[in-house]
Amino acid sequence: MLTTLHPGDPASTAGQMLWSLPWAVKIPLLGLPTFWIVSFIVYLLRCALFGMERTPRIDTVFKSPWLPRVVMEFGYWMFRIPVRLCIVLGITPNMITFGSLLLTIGGALAIGMGHFALGGWTLLFAFTCDAWDGIVARATNNCSASGEFFDSTIDRYNDLITYLGYLYYYRNDKLVLPLVALAMIGSTLVSYTRAKGDALGIDASAGYMQRHERAVWLGVSTAVAPILSAFIEPGAPQPLYHIVVIVMALMAVLTNITAFWRISVVMDGIKKRQANRPPHE
Repeated sequence: MLTTLHPGDPASTAGQMLWSLPWAVKIPLLGLPTFWIVSFIVYLLRCALFGMERTPRIDTVFKSPWLPRVVMEFGYWMFRIPVRLCIVLGITPNMITFGSLLLTIGGALAIGMGHFALGGWTLLFAFTCDAWDGIVARATNNCSASGEFFDSTIDRYNDLITYLGYLYYYRNDKLVLPLVALAMIGSTLVSYTRAKGDALGIDASAGYMQRHERAVWLGVSTAVAPILSAFIEPGAPQPLYHIVVIVMALMAVLTNITAFWRISVVMDGIKKRQANRPPHE
C-alpha cells in the first residue's frame, strides 16, 4: 500500500532539505555517487558480456571478504584514462603521492568542519591518487626504493591526518570519539606490523581492513552519510552520521584484531626461524 507524504512528515522535510541544498553541495552529495553507481553497472554489464579481466597486481593483494575482487578490478578499470593522462603530461609518481597528501589534508579539514560529502569524496580521490602513483611508476618503469619509501611514509601521514578530521568532528561525543581513536591506533599498527614483518623477512599480510579496504569503506560511508542523515536526523545542527559510526566501529574492532593477528604471525615466524637455526659449534 502506497503512503502519501505530507509537508509535516519527517521524511518529507528531509527530502525537501535534501533537494533545497545548493548545487555545490548536491553535486558531491548526489551526483558523484550516481556517477560511480552507473559506472559500476556499466562495468558489470561489460564483465557479463566479455568476462572480467584479471589485473596481475591484484593477485598479490591479500584477499578479503570486505572488498571483493570485482570492486578492485572496477577501480583499476576506472583508473586507465587518468593514469594515461598522467603519463602523457609527465606527472611523476612522487608528484601524485604528494598530491594525495594535499588532498587528504583538505578532506580531513572538510570532515572536521562537518562537510562529510565533500570530505568523503576528497578522501576517496586522495586514496585513488595513492593507487595511481604505483600504477604510473610501473607503467613508466620508474619504480625505485626511494619512491617506495616516500610513498609508504606519505601513506602513514595520510592515515593519521584522516583520523584527525574525524576526531575533531566527534570531539564532544563520548561514544564515537573512542571508536575513532581505536580505529586510528589499529590502522597504524596494521601497517606497522606488516612493514616490520617484511623487514624481518616474514609475510604478515593476514587479517582484515587493510589499507585499500579501509580507504573504500571509510571514504564511501563518509561521502554518502549525509544522504542517510537527511532522513534519519533532518535538521540536526551536528548530525551523528550513523553509517560512519557503524563503519568506524567495525574498523576499530577489525583493525586491532588484525594487528594482534599479525603480531602473532611475526612472533611465530621468529620462533620458527630460531628453532631451525643450526646450533653454534
